[in-house]
Amino acid sequence: METGNRSASSQGPISAVPGWESCTGGTGDQAHALRTLSPEECLDLLEPGGIGRVGFISAGRIMMLPVNFAVTLKTIIFRTAPDTLLALHADAPVSFEADHLDDARREGWSVLVHGHAQQVTDERAVLRLEDQLDFEPWAPGARDVYVRIMPAQITGRRIEPS
Repeated sequence: METGNRSASSQGPISAVPGWESCTGGTGDQAHALRTLSPEECLDLLEPGGIGRVGFISAGRIMMLPVNFAVTLKTIIFRTAPDTLLALHADAPVSFEADHLDDARREGWSVLVHGHAQQVTDERAVLRLEDQLDFEPWAPGARDVYVRIMPAQITGRRIEPS
């Protein structure tokens, strides 16, 4: 996590074209470009759902916990148990991160969402989510607390062949 105390020169190369940074991999690898993604591109990448990480402050420390997630109406949904840290922070500022990486091809993307978590408590809304979303948490036990992350800021980057 960046603290904001680094100088511009220590943050890596500055791109001549906004949103792009050129880089080359190890010996003999083809050149790659690092591209900034629009919020719409980020949501498109998140749309299929999958595994992501929810970040929040707990007891003065930054916590990052993995969740199975889905996307509906431009919000991120995950389920948790009522006695978890995620449920405890279900009405708080959070960050959410998901990515996809291909080590062999040295390609991938990463999306970061800053927003506010809200527990979905309306019974009709929970029933709609159960009908609309087809995802099951990997963690065992009852995961019947639905949490919605309302995005305030969505950013992302993709590294791909140039």
